[in-house]
Amino acid sequence: MMPTDARDPTTDRPRTRVPKAIFVKALLPALLATLLFVFLFTRASSKPHPVVSNGMMRVTLSQKDASFRPIPRAAGGATGVVWYVPTAPGLRFQLRAYGLRSGRRYVLEMQVDDAIYTVASYTPDTHGNLAIDTTITQFQEGVCVGANYDPPRPVLGHHKVKFWIKNDGSPASGTMPGTPPNAPGAQLACHGNGDGNYNYLLLENEVADFTGR
Repeated sequence: MMPTDARDPTTDRPRTRVPKAIFVKALLPALLATLLFVFLFTRASSKPHPVVSNGMMRVTLSQKDASFRPIPRAAGGATGVVWYVPTAPGLRFQLRAYGLRSGRRYVLEMQVDDAIYTVASYTPDTHGNLAIDTTITQFQEGVCVGANYDPPRPVLGHHKVKFWIKNDGSPASGTMPGTPPNAPGAQLACHGNGDGNYNYLLLENEVADFTGR
């Protein structure tokens, strides 16, 4: 057994100190790499969306898998793009979607800040392409939504807007079944496929930054 007063053989040895200059020099590459990453990340996060020649901004849409990763067109995914005027009395935009199913109806949904509006129902052409050119002077529901009704809000002020395209599973005509006649939005007409399929097809890749004046 080791005697109780036995000492660690290393405790009597002088500790080797690393000169500060060498220590700093060793950490410098990692520090510079970190600062460069933070700079590039901040710059990329604050970079505005591309501006086309007519002064409109652009955001893109894509079909996404279960992990919310875009599905490329080569793999059968649908895609879309929205050009919009960033500052105006109304939200003027042009939406183009590609790779939809012809003969089906889809709804344009917009998330405006914390509210979601089902704006209108559309049918793509025989090639599965959809073109929407419009100006919104008030954010509001446009077709039947049932209990998911959000009250209108003015375009005045600053808003974060997301554009979505989803299947229109509502009835082909009439109003939303089961909605009390005195409920908000109960009178909104349905124009859907009548199959109850409301799955989203296109989701935003970027968020539109709009200011109504």
